[in-house]
Amino acid sequence: MNILVVNWAWYPTGGDWTYVENVVNIYQQKGHNVVPFSMKDDRSLPSEYSSYFIENIDYKKVNKRSISAGVKVVMKSIYSFEAQENLERLLNDVKIDFAHINVIHHYITPTILKILKKRNIPIIWTLHEYTPICPDSIFVSHGQVCERCFGGKFYNCITHSCKKGSYLASTVAALENYVHKYLNYYAYVDYFVCPSIFQLEKYKQFNFFNDKLVQIYHGYDYAEIERVKLMPAQTTEKYIIFVGRLERIKGAHTLLKAMQSFPHIKLKIIGDGTQEAELKTLKTEHQLNNVEFLGKKSKSEVLQIVKGADFLICPSECYEVLGFTVVEAMALGKPVIGARIGGIPEMVIDNYTGLLFEPGNAAQLAERIKVLYNNESLVTEMGKNALGHINKLINNKTHYERLQKLIPGL
Repeated sequence: MNILVVNWAWYPTGGDWTYVENVVNIYQQKGHNVVPFSMKDDRSLPSEYSSYFIENIDYKKVNKRSISAGVKVVMKSIYSFEAQENLERLLNDVKIDFAHINVIHHYITPTILKILKKRNIPIIWTLHEYTPICPDSIFVSHGQVCERCFGGKFYNCITHSCKKGSYLASTVAALENYVHKYLNYYAYVDYFVCPSIFQLEKYKQFNFFNDKLVQIYHGYDYAEIERVKLMPAQTTEKYIIFVGRLERIKGAHTLLKAMQSFPHIKLKIIGDGTQEAELKTLKTEHQLNNVEFLGKKSKSEVLQIVKGADFLICPSECYEVLGFTVVEAMALGKPVIGARIGGIPEMVIDNYTGLLFEPGNAAQLAERIKVLYNNESLVTEMGKNALGHINKLINNKTHYERLQKLIPGL
């Protein structure tokens, strides 16, 4: 089969790319031909189909252009004629058996769905966030979980300036949701795939095409993790680890507050983000000499560092869909202390594969750290449980079998 895989970027970007890369490999290993459709970028992986990609949109440069140029970019992010035209060219040249949509909002846009529907091409869409029901994509407004747009009341995004704290950005985001709801292109999708039960229930709660929603956990290729397990240890020091973007919604501030109780416990932080400077200031102010910021690392480096840790902490304060950071830590046999929010509790089973705490509760997080850090046998036992649980929950075999039920002949 010729499978069209659509994603806003065709290079490593984050969790969405981890999934896209993995599912592409699954399709190819099963003998299918993958036809990518994405946005041009110097970092894009080479593809014979890159000539069909849409031109790059860099929102960071919008403010540096004229107002008219900025308006054009904004309109293109809501309704892309270019994406329609380029996809038409691609479909004229290549017979596509079915389309697998991933992240397309703001760049490729849902307008391509009508092109696919017109040619009777089956469509499945793996949902990596919540954009169709939340203009800010992640149900967060000014650092707090927010569901004010329930029932299609997207104007709340504007009145509360939810998107980046900007009235203009929030207006554009709300307008985008209103346009797509009015055009109803989502109706052309055959199945919306939710990677976690939490996400499935949230979309159902918002009454988003409930009859088309299916829950399928991601697949994952554990080959690199198995290679890392065989590598010699890089250090003998004892430490715990945080891996993620340094943003308020990821809970790093709560973690640093909890670490004030443990000057003797080494914490390594991997990642960067807009809150990095503020977090480093907090470290200095509270004399957290036990906290080390390592910056952004390659995947191989991250896995090596996680491998040497006692356990991982995932203190997220937003509706995580399914964090690959947790998947990888558990696959390395590490227990996880995770916030009781989003899809995290589906991986972190309290008192079995790790420990849970209420998001934003630094005192409770500190208590969980104390329990696990001082009990090596518990770390070992939970790490073993974590490995077994994640291998059963997240694996390529089950993922592909579930996709086969959606697409006849796959």
